[in-house]
Amino acid sequence: MKQLLENIIERKENGLYFVNTPTGSAKSYSAVQLMKNHYKHFGQHFIFITNNLNNLPMEDLEKAFGDDFKNQVIRVESIVDNIVHNFDETIIPEVYKKNESYKGLVNCLKNYEYQAKNIQRELDNGKTPIVGVLKYFEQSKEELMKADSLFRKEIRMNLMRSGLSELSLEERKAVMKSKYKWLNVLYPAMFVEDYKVICMSVKRFFTFIDPIYMKKYRFSESKIIDNSVLFIDEVDATKNEINNIILENSLNSTVELIPMIHRIADQFIYWNENMPRTLKNLVTKENEKFKKARHEALDIRKKYHDELPYYCSQIKNRNFLMNDATYHANFEDHSKKNAYVYYDTNKNQMTIEIENSRNNVSDTTSEVYSLFTVIRAMNHFLISAKHFFDDVAVKYKNYKNAKSKEEDQINDEEALHSIYKVFRLTDADILYFDNEIHIQPQIKVNQEEKHFKKTNGYYNRGIRSFEFTNQKKDSLNTSFNYIYLSQSAERILVLLAKKAIVIGLSATCNIDSVLSNYSLRYLKENLEDSFHQIEDEDHKRIKDTYSVLNQKYESEEIQVHIEEVMDCLDLDKKGMIYSVFEDFKVQRKVERIFSCNGINDLYSIKRYLGMAQVYRYFIIHEDIRSFLCLNNALPKENSNFDLGILKKLFDVVNEENQFDKNNVHIEVLKSGISFDADKKDILDCLSNGEKVFVISAYATIGAGQNMAYKLPEHSDTVNLTDFSNKEDGRNYKKDFDGIHLGDITNVVTNLLDADSDFDESDLLHCLIELENLYENNEITHHILNKGIQSAYEKLKNPKTQVFFKGIRECRSVRLFKTKQIIQAIGRLSRSFNKNKTIHILVTKDIVHSFDTTVLESEILSPETMQLAMYAKERQQSIPLYDYVENEACKISSEGKFYIYELLSGDWNEEKIRLYKELGETCLKCPTSSDLDNEIVKEYYIHSHGPFNKYYFVDVKDFEYIDIFFNASKDETKLRIQNGKKNQEWLINYLHEVSEENCRLANMLNYPGLKEEFNKYGYATCFEENDYMLSPVLYQNIYKGRLGEFVGKFIIKQELGIDLKELDTEEFERFDFKYGDIYIDFKHWRYSSYSWKTMSKKILTKLDEVHGKKVLVINIFDEKDMDQIMESERIIEIPSLLEKDGFHVNQEAINTIRKYLEDEGND
Repeated sequence: MKQLLENIIERKENGLYFVNTPTGSAKSYSAVQLMKNHYKHFGQHFIFITNNLNNLPMEDLEKAFGDDFKNQVIRVESIVDNIVHNFDETIIPEVYKKNESYKGLVNCLKNYEYQAKNIQRELDNGKTPIVGVLKYFEQSKEELMKADSLFRKEIRMNLMRSGLSELSLEERKAVMKSKYKWLNVLYPAMFVEDYKVICMSVKRFFTFIDPIYMKKYRFSESKIIDNSVLFIDEVDATKNEINNIILENSLNSTVELIPMIHRIADQFIYWNENMPRTLKNLVTKENEKFKKARHEALDIRKKYHDELPYYCSQIKNRNFLMNDATYHANFEDHSKKNAYVYYDTNKNQMTIEIENSRNNVSDTTSEVYSLFTVIRAMNHFLISAKHFFDDVAVKYKNYKNAKSKEEDQINDEEALHSIYKVFRLTDADILYFDNEIHIQPQIKVNQEEKHFKKTNGYYNRGIRSFEFTNQKKDSLNTSFNYIYLSQSAERILVLLAKKAIVIGLSATCNIDSVLSNYSLRYLKENLEDSFHQIEDEDHKRIKDTYSVLNQKYESEEIQVHIEEVMDCLDLDKKGMIYSVFEDFKVQRKVERIFSCNGINDLYSIKRYLGMAQVYRYFIIHEDIRSFLCLNNALPKENSNFDLGILKKLFDVVNEENQFDKNNVHIEVLKSGISFDADKKDILDCLSNGEKVFVISAYATIGAGQNMAYKLPEHSDTVNLTDFSNKEDGRNYKKDFDGIHLGDITNVVTNLLDADSDFDESDLLHCLIELENLYENNEITHHILNKGIQSAYEKLKNPKTQVFFKGIRECRSVRLFKTKQIIQAIGRLSRSFNKNKTIHILVTKDIVHSFDTTVLESEILSPETMQLAMYAKERQQSIPLYDYVENEACKISSEGKFYIYELLSGDWNEEKIRLYKELGETCLKCPTSSDLDNEIVKEYYIHSHGPFNKYYFVDVKDFEYIDIFFNASKDETKLRIQNGKKNQEWLINYLHEVSEENCRLANMLNYPGLKEEFNKYGYATCFEENDYMLSPVLYQNIYKGRLGEFVGKFIIKQELGIDLKELDTEEFERFDFKYGDIYIDFKHWRYSSYSWKTMSKKILTKLDEVHGKKVLVINIFDEKDMDQIMESERIIEIPSLLEKDGFHVNQEAINTIRKYLEDEGND
């Protein structure tokens, strides 16, 4: 372990290093030794963060650093803990005690301590504090934080007035250290950069440090982190904590969308009238960010009228839209799936109508837009506005600071907020823009820019949730409340890994469950060579070392006994009781306990009886002195899982087995304010040799908690190392003798729970789970959409049960449970002293939930290994996971959004270059095995092996599709028919991707065309390869570019006319032009639009380029039109080639000649 960490440090390369050695392999201890050995000559900092402050290795650090500990190591506490621990130790000068802010801080501190004592008193009496008491406690915490902030602010003002503002930052710091030492006692973190080793919680890592003598800063964004070593303890468990921080920021920055758009757009539209000259001088006409934002603002004003009220008369309750990469609607009329917006001239408002089709919208002369389109445009505008704000804020800061005294200079945040204010942003608007955690990665020299990298998924773009409602107090307007979950924990970890050497420590960090770990796929794709997992050589060395440590298991000096708790759920109430208790009198007593307490549901009875079995096992085995009983939920007084009833059952078990209940302690260890004290009492009790039965929950002590206790005197135990290293503290501790693993339930948000509340926070947690599973290809877009619908239904009706079964069988759910099992058993591996027999009790669900494939890759503790082998022998059916078609569908959807983004907005030289590169790649490589090609890597799909044909169903213009890798079309049809009920209609939307489908061979029959293909390196057939064009690339890019190339060549050959490329401002409206005649080649690209709709679109484009006519030329006659359609401005040619491809359609050539020659003569 030590050598592994040394190797990482020696590389001196920023990146992410996952260290997944097993529990008990001294990960934290080895990290401490590394810091000790390197801190004197390592130029940067060592930072150690964890979810659980008790996991900070402060004792090990103090022992390792000795006299240097105080000056080199700091534990950065939360603002509240800092005041509680340091206020009474600080001698604050009398001059500051006279301030109102000081008096307020003292009063708030007293109130907080009073509330804390009240709670502790309740807990000491064995009571759970009521909601009101906890609410007052949280309120006192908030008030203490505010009071501390005011006190700091007043101190800062006094210091600046005393002349500190005239000094440089270094001079200020020196003065603070020499003349204001009391401040460093009260606020140790103010000089955090002076310590080589910095320890803190994950939450504290993402909050602000206030040095007082200079502006405060967010620690996670500071230069302190640059090129430092960042240890993340239990790294996989930090994902949820970081997501919670993002979620909390988002909920605190909810805004009304349309009014915010209007405020910002106004300033761009009336730039010259509204902006101060200072700002106008900083923004030149060539500023691309300004031009882009202003163009979008003008477009929104012209099309979508943000200055007018938006109103929908059809809604009475809460309606929702959710945007990830696509849009998901949840309307009160479930039969309606779309919403449309148009300018209502009669009412002078933007009217919203919820319908399934534009055809159902009221007659109007105005343009009708999809509400999704409007919101997408507004989202893009906000992104452009943010980019502009960031850009101009830097310019403004540099301008102002160049001409200001130091005390008047501003930092990045103040400059940005100055820009916000001049743009008339409200405080809520500013919170929206500020809610993002900004981490600036270190930029690698000569790093290749990746233009085709996928960035439109949840991990990069987050989630946007819109609620639109009508209220009586705002009856002329439908309000759009907007929650923006701006990013993901994965993205933040990637950014940190580009900024520092990030070492993630966890026994389970390689378990690939996106529900309990970061997405390993995303980390690998985005960090590439900078993401490191333990290499084979190191893995073998660690495994061998660990095997030597555990030799006494192999020699059977220590044995592991595994037993399954009886599963009796298939019986009725009496059957369950009789299967657990044999004595008739005992059976009657248990029946009475259940009857008297109204317990009749079989699930609850099973849970109580399971606990009774576990307790019986514990008391009848004299060698078990310490036993840990883990379940998903904790028993509490007066709850569905009632502690009082459980203790009555335990009394029955004691009586049944003639066991004196005074010889055992039954303890419930729960999370919360009393956890540390309760845990200490339990471990002290065990150290004294008492027999203790500890009931807890997986979430409370499943990960990271060290439950080893001081080795009791006269213990009959086995020491793993024979006390070979007397300095190692693990030789003087003992692990628990046994453990029970209860069912692991509620892996994902429980939508069936009708007893608990379900608010926006729960909604976002649920959406994050769904998005993670979708991004990991474990669910289809259809299931994602259904899950999102279900989550919003639950938000609207929290007390109803919402049924959604789409994700229970996902691999991440199974691996989540597996991780919980490994971490729970890891509580038995924190010391070197073991009971001669380790007892493990499990439920049937645990046995069948354990994904034993971890045996192949993970280094497991002996106890975990034995359980995995036990489970493997008994598992009746092992699920097979095949997500290759899901992945292909998602890649195609991502490709669609990349292409549509490329097509949206104005064209410039760079966008045209990228678009052409995309087309060239498709023509040259319809299939490929070259993953060095970025386009192939990002947007091509793969099957189980080489292929050159597949099928897909597309109903909604590639937004989400179904892909089938079946061998034939008939086989695919049969699969659709045998699939979900009432889905046979999908066969009408079944399409093929292949050489035959695009009629490539027929085209190449045209004289000279094959040679022309070879000249440009274009593929003349679809070879079998590992990767192939996705449906959206095939239909939208390949076929389009194929038609353009072939059509232009034939016109040149037949007519001797060179068609001209379009100018930048005309690009992609059509394919080519000849004078004022525009040409659009079509190659059998199906469309869901009618010819009437298409004609309208064509004429609009023709007007935009001021064209005279357009020739729409089909390469082959796929519609059996067989006749040329001519109107005043649109001429449609049914086919350029005859069906065999050898010959041209002479009538078509003559018609084309006529129009082009007429134009040439003009």
